[in-house]
Amino acid sequence: MRDRPDAEFLLARAREAVARGEGGELVARARAIAERECAAGDAPVERFRQALAERYGEGGIELLLRRLVAEIRSGAADTPGPVQAALRRLLWRMTRQKLAESNPGYLAAADAGRVPRK
Repeated sequence: MRDRPDAEFLLARAREAVARGEGGELVARARAIAERECAAGDAPVERFRQALAERYGEGGIELLLRRLVAEIRSGAADTPGPVQAALRRLLWRMTRQKLAESNPGYLAAADAGRVPRK
């Protein structure tokens, strides 16, 4: 459920950039994301898989994500109500997990109300 590129790819590209004498902020960010993903391991993805399994039944993360997408595409979440609320909670949970690894500073600012909402 993590976005591509994954931690292994990011670290490899960062090493290549440093070897070429490039570096800077982009390499530092790539390394930081990769390190956070590695430190977290599979636990965040498994927690989200479990949340999906509560709604869609057991299965691997890819299957459960396909079920989520199918439900959204079916229009089930187009009108306010319990289905829309449940899907929003799932999507927000996924977004927070991704931000925790890719941009924790933004997530902290959002939680503190320092990020403007549209």
